[in-house]
Amino acid sequence: MPNNKSKVDKTFSVTEVGTLVESLQTDIRSVSEGVISLHSDMDDVKTRLSSVEVELRSLKDVVRVAVPSINVRLSNLEAKAGV
Repeated sequence: MPNNKSKVDKTFSVTEVGTLVESLQTDIRSVSEGVISLHSDMDDVKTRLSSVEVELRSLKDVVRVAVPSINVRLSNLEAKAGV
């Protein structure tokens, strides 16, 4: 098992603490910018998905109306062919 005692007992100078805080601020800022970018991307995806949903509903309506008509036409052709 590694010796973690040295990490726990270490004291930091004011300068070291300031440097660590600045580093954390930079890291947090980077993460925040990434989250903002992802939020924007998700808004774009939601908009595109809504558009796809509308198009899919329209396509379903077209198919729902067309299939019975095609079935009738197919039955007529099968009757003529004697199938």
